[in-house]
Amino acid sequence: MSREAEEERSLDSLRDRIRELDLALVALAAERVEVAREVGQLKRRQKLSTIEYAQEKVVLERARAAAQERGLDPTVAEDVFAALIRASVTVQDADNIRVAAVGAGRDAVIVGGAGRMGRWFARFLSAQGYTVGALDPAAPADEKEWAGRALPSADLIVCSTPPGATAQLYAEWSRDPPAGVVVDIASIKAPLLEPIRALQRAGGRVASIHPMFGPSTVLLRDADVVICDTGDPEATAVVQQLFQPTTARIVRMGLADHDRIMADLLSLSHAAAIAFALALPETEHPVRSTTFQGLESLAAAVVRESPDVYYEIQAMNPHSAAALERLRTALDRIVAAVTARDSNAFQALLEEGRRRTAEGK
Repeated sequence: MSREAEEERSLDSLRDRIRELDLALVALAAERVEVAREVGQLKRRQKLSTIEYAQEKVVLERARAAAQERGLDPTVAEDVFAALIRASVTVQDADNIRVAAVGAGRDAVIVGGAGRMGRWFARFLSAQGYTVGALDPAAPADEKEWAGRALPSADLIVCSTPPGATAQLYAEWSRDPPAGVVVDIASIKAPLLEPIRALQRAGGRVASIHPMFGPSTVLLRDADVVICDTGDPEATAVVQQLFQPTTARIVRMGLADHDRIMADLLSLSHAAAIAFALALPETEHPVRSTTFQGLESLAAAVVRESPDVYYEIQAMNPHSAAALERLRTALDRIVAAVTARDSNAFQALLEEGRRRTAEGK
């Protein structure tokens, strides 16, 4: 046998071994997740938290140490085990939601339920035992018909609609409020302040939340859910209970405070990403830095989102203008320091930035 043939045979043999190892890794990962599911069952019985950061630290440190002993880059092992931890928490979250069965025997109508967030809530509520239907022009006819009939008496009505449309719905419902809890998921609350009060005066039970994540989210572990105080503690408790079995972080705030905070979290961050996208050259460079790739990826994600929703975030938030002005001022300061070739001024900008960012606080 020629040398080339022997090497080809050896290469095939090594690839076969890699395939066997890959399949074994998948099998072990699946077994690990299943064991983690059993751990979750014990945690539920003992009323323990799904997330145990101290235990996660132990697992990751053990993985790094084992990798080092075997000559493997510790970061590779840490990345693998971090993904396994996420998978484990995901199944524990799903089991907790199913077992809690908050919505067992109850009906939920999602107005605007054919949209991406509407579909997310449909899956989320169905997992909790709710019978769910979408009231949306794009929904299937039978589902839409069921939702229309169920709306007056449904236990829960989720408004997954733009703030302006939600305000119009509340005005209509103020003449004959639905019996169940009504909750919006709007990212801007200013257009809803008076409609919420009007619906409450008419006898409606109204809550207001803001899920700080997108419709592709599966694991709620690193996600915040803002619960706004509408002055109706019972309605608020019903909605908050939906997220109690999950690993989401619940943040409570005043309804009137919401938009001021979101001007920074949404208006400012979205505008910065859009501005970066607009400042990119028309032609692609042959080489890219890690910083460039990170910012480009973030900007690309933002500009792919719904222009109507993102316009409302900018234009309907009464605090957006101040946030955008700070962005304009910051850019002007950078330009001034660079054009003046003032290294001290530029250094001062970076020092100020470090103080303002999370790492500097």
